[in-house]
Amino acid sequence: MKKRILYMAYILAIPLCWISCSDDDGKTVYSKEGAKTEIGRKITENSGFVGHLFKDTSYTLSAGVQACEIQCLSENGLATKLYIFEVALDTKGLTIAVSAPDNDDSKFGLQPMTLQAEAYESPTKHVLGAVNGDFFTSAGIPGGIFYRKGRGIKTVMGDEKTTFFAITKDKRAIIGSRDEFDHVKDRLWEAIGGRHRLLRNGQIEPQVNTQLEPRTCVGVTSANVVYLMVVDGRNFWNSNGMTFSDMSKVMRALGATDAINLDGGGSSTFVVCASRNNTPASFVVRNWPYDYGGQERAVANGLLIVKED
Repeated sequence: MKKRILYMAYILAIPLCWISCSDDDGKTVYSKEGAKTEIGRKITENSGFVGHLFKDTSYTLSAGVQACEIQCLSENGLATKLYIFEVALDTKGLTIAVSAPDNDDSKFGLQPMTLQAEAYESPTKHVLGAVNGDFFTSAGIPGGIFYRKGRGIKTVMGDEKTTFFAITKDKRAIIGSRDEFDHVKDRLWEAIGGRHRLLRNGQIEPQVNTQLEPRTCVGVTSANVVYLMVVDGRNFWNSNGMTFSDMSKVMRALGATDAINLDGGGSSTFVVCASRNNTPASFVVRNWPYDYGGQERAVANGLLIVKED
């Protein structure tokens, strides 16, 4: 009886083996070719992060502002979705501002980025896009510095991992660590805190944390171009996130010389203006925030791409 069972198992296994072997000829061939956007090309060719590019799309929000969305497999074979703003700050009428809940920085609080963007809108200032900003406490107190229109609302840097992104009074984008703050604090017009330096003078900073997470980061180039990037994570089939080192490589591939990590996890949010046909303008979230099945998390502050009339 045992011999008969083994014989039948052997007979059944033959077609399975043939199917498995024949399928090798039709397996997926991974490729970095086919980038349709300049941002997608830079990342796929120069970062060492992309193992296979599925698609990349870009759209212009205004003169000097491009948005790009990329779907790929990482070099480790993990699904990843990236969302990137490219902001040429030397463009006339274009700037980056720090947001606050209800556009009121007289007190700390929490509010989703779509509502912070909506609150900032005015007849002469139009928000084109936005990302979340600094880490924060449950009361909405930012972890790092917080400047708006030249006024230091919070000027304490925190521990040695604290970093900052700022727009100076002469409209230059700068990034710094705690040891650099005292040298530039009198020049700051808009500023926000972050954690972990990713790039310093074009060099990747060593990192201890190797966790894959949803992330938000900001990088600046020597040509006064700012890159704001959000990466979805914690969703195996959709997007697995990035490590700090991954973000460093992507920022450097885009041309950034300096970059820092902003708040991530469920806070990571990539917002674009959907319509100005109504008052106020309407805003949509393009990525998939981790909290509550894709719903926005209320955050303490963020970075707004603003076109001024």
